[in-house]
Order: sequence, then C-alpha cells, then structure tokens
Amino acid sequence: MEELKKYKWMIPLISGAERHVRRKLLNNLRKKKDHFYPEGDYNADVKNLINCMLCPNMCRFDCGTLQAAGKETIGPAYKSRIGYLLTIGKINPEDPENKEFIDLMYKCSNEENCKIWCPFDFSVVSLLETVRDDINEKGLMPDYCKEQIKKLKDTGTIEDYNIFKTYEEKNIENINTKGDDEVFYYIGCETMKFPEVVQANIEILKRAGVKFSTNLDERVCCAAPALNIRDFDTVKQLADKNIELIKKTGSKIVVSDCPGCVHALTKRYQQTGTVNGEYIRKERVKEVTELPGDFSRNIFEDGPEVIHIVEYIKRLVDQGSLTLKNVPEKYQTVTIHDPCLLARNLNDIESIRAILNAIPNLKISEPIYNKEDTHCCGWSGTVHWADKEIAIKESENRIKELKDSGSDIIITACPTCELGLAYGIDEQEKSKIEIIDLSELLMKAL
Repeated sequence: MEELKKYKWMIPLISGAERHVRRKLLNNLRKKKDHFYPEGDYNADVKNLINCMLCPNMCRFDCGTLQAAGKETIGPAYKSRIGYLLTIGKINPEDPENKEFIDLMYKCSNEENCKIWCPFDFSVVSLLETVRDDINEKGLMPDYCKEQIKKLKDTGTIEDYNIFKTYEEKNIENINTKGDDEVFYYIGCETMKFPEVVQANIEILKRAGVKFSTNLDERVCCAAPALNIRDFDTVKQLADKNIELIKKTGSKIVVSDCPGCVHALTKRYQQTGTVNGEYIRKERVKEVTELPGDFSRNIFEDGPEVIHIVEYIKRLVDQGSLTLKNVPEKYQTVTIHDPCLLARNLNDIESIRAILNAIPNLKISEPIYNKEDTHCCGWSGTVHWADKEIAIKESENRIKELKDSGSDIIITACPTCELGLAYGIDEQEKSKIEIIDLSELLMKAL
C-alpha cells in the first residue's frame, strides 16, 4: 500500500486526459520494451532506467549532488537518461569525447534521497551501479577509480598504506582473538583516522565487561569502495579474508563503528553473491529492502549477527551495563547528523537518539533534514573521487543545515561523515563548530 500511495499523483492526470491521449500513453508504455530495449547482452537495469526517465523527477529537489553542483544535468533522472543512452550505444562510451558522460555515472554520493521520492521505489544509486558494470566490462573504468582499486589490492585498505598497521603509533590497543569472543569489534578503515573514536569504543566495551577482539594485524577493508566501483575481483579478494577472520573469532556478534562496513558485510555481500567465501555473479541483483529473519546468518551460515556499534551500545545501556551521567555544559545541547547508510540502508534512526536521551542533562536540537530524510555529508559513494568540488559543496550545504538547528555540537556515528563534514566548515568557524562521534560524547557521560 505504501508504494501505491506514491502513484496517486498519476491517477488524476491519466483519468483527466482525453480518451485518445490515454490510449496512446498506455499503448506506448506497453510497447516500451519493443521500442526502447537494446539488443545483445548488457548489465544495466534498462527497465528501471526507462522508468526513471519517464518520471516527473521530484527527486531533483532533494538530490544532494544536484543541489551542490547547481546543474540540472547532474540530477537523478538525467543520469538515468545518460546511463540508458550509454547502454544502447546512442552515446558511444568508447569515444574519448564522451568521457564526461562516463564521469557522470560516478558523480553520486550514494545518499539515496532519490528513493524517498521515487514512485517506483528504486534507487538511482543502484541503477548507476549497473551502468558501471557495463563500463568496467568495456575496460573504461575511470583512472580515479583505478587508483582506489590499486590501493585496495596493494594494501588491503582504501589508503596507500595499511592503515590498520598504524595502531601502535596511534596508541590503539590491538586485541587478538583466542577464538571464543563474544564480540568482534570490526574497526573501519576510515575510523583509523580517528584514534580517539577507536579508543573510546574500546573503553566503552571494556567498561561494559564485553569479551572482544580487534585483530588489527589481520584486518582488511570491508570492500565497500570496490562494491561502489563494481570491481568484483577485488570484492572477492577482500570478502574472503573478512569472512575467514570473522569465523576465526568465534564471535556471536560483529560490531562495527562504520555503517558502510555493516552494509557491505550484510546486504551488499549477499546482493553480489559473495557468500561464505564463494563468489557468484548475478545478472540482476535485486535490492534487499526487508531483512528476512536473522539476515547475517544467510551470509555466515550459523552466525554471527552483524550490527552497527550504536545499536550494540543501546543494548548495553538498556540492560544496565552502562550508566550515563551528566555531560559538561558545552555538550548539553547537540544536533544529530544521521549517516545516510545508517538511517536509510540499515534502518536505524532510534539507537543514537535513545542513547542521547539516556544522558540526564542533554538536549537534542534536531536539524530540519533528519532521520530518514537526512542529507549527505558529501563524502559517500564515488562523487568525491569524480568531482571533489561537488562533494565539498555538498558538505558545506549540510553543515549549514546542521548549524540552523541552533547547536554547534554535531553528533554523528560514521567516520566517513566526520571526514566529509569537516570539509564543509569555514576556516573561521573551525574553533566554534565541533563534530564529535557518539562514542566520544559517551566517554564524557561515563
């Protein structure tokens, strides 16, 4: 029923049209496969690219990259049109003069605001990824994506060095597994850039009496960047190592501080057929919108559960393993930046708020775009590789929205968001506005 509600706007337009207009419209819709589907093999989701092209494109008003670029040509439906034209060969992707059209397929921050507005309930993010599959098969992957893949292959991380091996110099404790962990604390590549966040999470788990490991000597990236780029050889290489290590810990729960890692280890591994160390390419991978039963058990056979750390901390607070006290005056009013992946892909908007509401003297001042309607930090997806200036502008737009809440203390729970949002703060305001991870705030309340 919820999906049908999105079609209500069409009913008066069709029913109010003259009979011959209605007949022509319906006949053309019925014949679209004959007229518009390309011949031969292709990976692009042509059916939904066409549906997107036919839509009135309400999502343009809520697309972060469009608002940042200020150009209609970067909007979701326009990208779908170009993706379609690249697929059917109307735009030759192999012509160097058409490189800007190839680049357009990567100028997306993966925020999926488009899905909120879509009457067909799909994501342009997913559609663009299917077009990237064809681009890659033609050997046309952009250089800025090749650079990321090279780093992932050479170092096992999204940096040009193994960032997990920097734990000693950053004073991060490495706890090796003995194979009987209650929890495997799965630290994200980008979180390693914020040692104070990792230290806080380790301390929180210790104070709650949790038996856990970090295994930083054996860690590699979750493969989310390779999944965005659509390099499945690299995905398999990293996924196999991750699954092997997770099984080795014997943990019942995998807890990650990065929404992108949770999303990759659960939904995205299954969508691409990366299951239990085996990789099976699926011609048409449908997006998983509901989690049937214990979703992670479909991936790791008889366990474990894979969740974001805010959900786990909420459990610890609810069961009384953590008692939160007053925070210093500076942190008594905060605003929340909901990470896109956490809010829309992992469907968790409550954990952060439940934890903050458990702090006695803390007040939440919500931004106008919050919870499921949150806006992106600008640093997700592939846009920050394809066009860094658009990503920075998107970050600046989001910072302005957060400032309008009336609080200069921004709470989030994603390392990528913390990186991206920092680009949006004006130099003169850096001493005033503070972006702080939820775990850091909790250390002030413990």
